[in-house]
Amino acid sequence: MRCLWNLIGGAAFGAFRAPVRSAVGFHVFCVIGCGNSTRSDDGAGVYVAQALRFDLQHHPHPGVRVFDAGTGGMDVMFQARGARRLIIVDAVVSGSPPGAIFKVPGQELASEPDAGYSLHDFRWQHALTAGRKIFAADFPDDVTVYLIEAASLALGLELSAPVKDSAERVIAEIREIMMAQGRAEAQANISVARGNLYLPKEICDAYLPGVESVALLMRDGQVMIMPLTQQSAGGLLLKQRNARGDRVIHAQEFFRSRELAEDFDMRTVPVHWNQESAALVVSGLKG
Repeated sequence: MRCLWNLIGGAAFGAFRAPVRSAVGFHVFCVIGCGNSTRSDDGAGVYVAQALRFDLQHHPHPGVRVFDAGTGGMDVMFQARGARRLIIVDAVVSGSPPGAIFKVPGQELASEPDAGYSLHDFRWQHALTAGRKIFAADFPDDVTVYLIEAASLALGLELSAPVKDSAERVIAEIREIMMAQGRAEAQANISVARGNLYLPKEICDAYLPGVESVALLMRDGQVMIMPLTQQSAGGLLLKQRNARGDRVIHAQEFFRSRELAEDFDMRTVPVHWNQESAALVVSGLKG
């Protein structure tokens, strides 16, 4: 079998590179469970993913995707493409007490696959590095990894008691994130005054996590707030305006150039996330 890294890193790399978008994201965040469900506690990540997928079947969240990637690192790379935020759940053997939970930033665990690795050796750690190189702005910067200490990796279909308890705790924490997004979707409004856009913390956490600058575009009478990657130059700063975490975009020049009203009185306008454009769309500013 041809080495994966030689294939994507060598002469054929250009054939795999996706077009770079001006902003990241087809959906807001993605949860991926990894592991081998036939190896007892190694299936902890799969257990979490299956529970969350069941939740989504009964309580859909348009901006959330949950996948069971098993042991396929390549699946992780492609399923994570387009997300604004990525959560990975897997088992780990570190010598810690069984059921111990580690919550680690993805950049701390990302690694490049060795030149001699095959597809069978390509893990989610490699997917974090390869996905960024191949998909560039279409791959999430905001990555969190939950690792659950395994008690047994023997053949078996059941999780040990301490690992199952910890998996349920991880499920509960991720559910809170999903619920927070649901609340943001139900109350998706921002405030506008004097050419400034005031975004509450809930909107930023749900749709613009980790974003420091944005671009503003006008399309069909609506203003589009497009998140820029950390590597991007220019744009308008998404400034934190208080200890709570609310943010503001100073856009007076944009308002004047598009002949938008710069009302002195604060008013509330609706926003929604546009999957296709990967942008937060503001309505009610034109007219």
